[in-house]
Amino acid sequence: MTGSLAYRKNQAAIFRGEVPEKYTRILPFVTGEHVIELGSAEGVLALLMAKESREVTAVEQNRERHVEALRLASKWRVAGVEFVNGSIGDSIALLDGKDTLVAVRMVYYLRETIDAVFAEIAERIPTVVLCGNRNRADNWRAGTPHEPLGDFNRYASLEGMRDLLERHGYRIAEEVTDGDEIVVGVMDRPATDQVQDIAA
Repeated sequence: MTGSLAYRKNQAAIFRGEVPEKYTRILPFVTGEHVIELGSAEGVLALLMAKESREVTAVEQNRERHVEALRLASKWRVAGVEFVNGSIGDSIALLDGKDTLVAVRMVYYLRETIDAVFAEIAERIPTVVLCGNRNRADNWRAGTPHEPLGDFNRYASLEGMRDLLERHGYRIAEEVTDGDEIVVGVMDRPATDQVQDIAA
């Protein structure tokens, strides 16, 4: 199996429901009842979010990881997750009706499409939770970014994720600098809407 390292190393424990902190540390930052996760891999985080009574759409491009996610869901007997094998760039409509978008160790893989995809996200989803990759971030900062992604590894870092969200209109609500860095962006309501609410 060519799945993620954390999953491969902990597969037996995960099947028993013993989930590493790599996954659980994301949960406190996820708000909303309708969540979409991009790059959901073997589905561990998506299933954890569903166990918290959220409706989750889990999008994963790698077929093998998608199949493993279905197997884990069956093992855990958790409902509330729609697993989608594909690319968000080909399925923008999946963003509709979601409160929160979560992407862990993923956005740098969007490469040249990253701004086009986040423009669509910003139109639809008020809260975004991004988690980077410390190893990629540190190598990018040192001027030796991993290939073949090259400078797209910037989006594995706190500063890259922050810049991505801010240039698409999100306000940075929370940041975590330990380990794989986390950035939470919130789309504030336009001032005109707030004025209308007060007048009403």
